[in-house]
Amino acid sequence: MNYGQSGVDLLRELKRSDWLPSYNEDSVRATIQEINLHTAELHDIVRANNRVGNDTSTGGGGAPVPIEMRPVMLLHEVSIKRNKRCLLAYHAHRIDKLRALRWETAGNLATPMKFVLSEAEVDFFHEYDKLASRHAIGGSMGGLDWNADQNPPEENFIQVRVVQAGLGKIETEMCGVVELEVGSMHYLPRSDVEHLVRQGALVQLGGEESF
Repeated sequence: MNYGQSGVDLLRELKRSDWLPSYNEDSVRATIQEINLHTAELHDIVRANNRVGNDTSTGGGGAPVPIEMRPVMLLHEVSIKRNKRCLLAYHAHRIDKLRALRWETAGNLATPMKFVLSEAEVDFFHEYDKLASRHAIGGSMGGLDWNADQNPPEENFIQVRVVQAGLGKIETEMCGVVELEVGSMHYLPRSDVEHLVRQGALVQLGGEESF
């Protein structure tokens, strides 16, 4: 039996994915079943040894595990721990991605992203969004935009290209009313359009691109 392969495969899927791979319920279930199998094997060894100890001793406390059985027990124990670490790492990585996504999209979970998540992960995202929203609007700092400036801005104005239709016009603080037509490019205050960049409606242009 190839111990630990299902758990390792889960982590390899994460490494190969640009964001998150589809939730692999089959491999998760197989890893849990392997943990249960190792646990049952350990219990069988301990029970069998205790029966032998009870038969050959008067104290009834069982005999020490024979030296020749200890490598087998160690193998089962190490396999259990390794599979548990793989499962924890797999789910922790996915949860971290969902937390980051919430702040990047202001709680907007796009339909294509839902297809790669489990039902429990979708529920987690929405519940985390509720908690984050309550935190953002409450307290003495409730007036701050908690979704703005995820990273320290290098400049106040950015160049953007419109890639999504139907945005219409927006009113900016320093440039007045700007019409966002598909394909058009603008030089606008970061604070006015950052949310549209995060949603994918605008694309921020790099230094090598020009109007």
